[in-house]
Amino acid sequence: MERILSTWAGLSSHFIGECFDTAKPYLDQQFEGMDPYVRFVSAQLFIDCHLSSESSLILVRESKEWDADMINRSVMEGTIKYVFLMSGGASEVREKAFEYWEQLPNFSAIRHHDRALSFLNEVSNPDDPEWIPFKKLLLTQEEIDSLRNGTNKKDRSLLEQKWSFSEITKNFAQSESGGLKLLSHLAHGYGMSSHLIHKDGDGVGMVWERYGRNEIEQSAVKLGHCARIVSDACSFSKLRLFQLLRFCGQETDIIQDIEKRYDLLFDELGKAGKNFAQVEYGQELKK
Repeated sequence: MERILSTWAGLSSHFIGECFDTAKPYLDQQFEGMDPYVRFVSAQLFIDCHLSSESSLILVRESKEWDADMINRSVMEGTIKYVFLMSGGASEVREKAFEYWEQLPNFSAIRHHDRALSFLNEVSNPDDPEWIPFKKLLLTQEEIDSLRNGTNKKDRSLLEQKWSFSEITKNFAQSESGGLKLLSHLAHGYGMSSHLIHKDGDGVGMVWERYGRNEIEQSAVKLGHCARIVSDACSFSKLRLFQLLRFCGQETDIIQDIEKRYDLLFDELGKAGKNFAQVEYGQELKK
């Protein structure tokens, strides 16, 4: 088991690394084929998703698939937002980059201010040096007005909804693009991983249920779970690269060329998935 997971994690890390290397020229600040502001925002989100993907694969290697799944959920959301960001004409994409990088963080800064102010009003020693980090979050009314930039509560709510995972996937479901429509179905996996993040009864129950199985079932389910995480990490990496290349007017065939070099990895991941299905649903499959 350890050898298999280590091999999968190592090969997939190289795969997403090749995808990242292919993307680097279009993320570099010297690249002139994209609006500089859009390129900057695009690069930050692309890089962050890649780094988190690496973290997820490290956890798979260490047999920590449940924690890897939670990080993968973050990568899923980041990838969906990346596709959304880089979809549309140049002016539309620049507007979305501004919303993502400036407007939404500005609204968050106001919420941080409100929470910090509420906390400092409750403690008996608000001037104590240990609360300096909270004081750093406080804003003047002038700063708050500037961050709101003339928007009202409804405007802010609509923009935040626009950038939510559920709204973006809903938008994709209504798209004329078959590829984007398929992405809308990621909502199921996103919701299942939410149980793990929130430590609700469903999430804790999934972990508990697995450890109650016999050794053969545990092994099949664990490998199937890890295979899905690794496969997802690779798929999200391909998707971000595809969207970047397409936006830059570049051919995307290079993604298939990279993928072919890792046929063995994807074959093994597929076998693990099929084995899980056989162990989990064998009787039903025979019907």
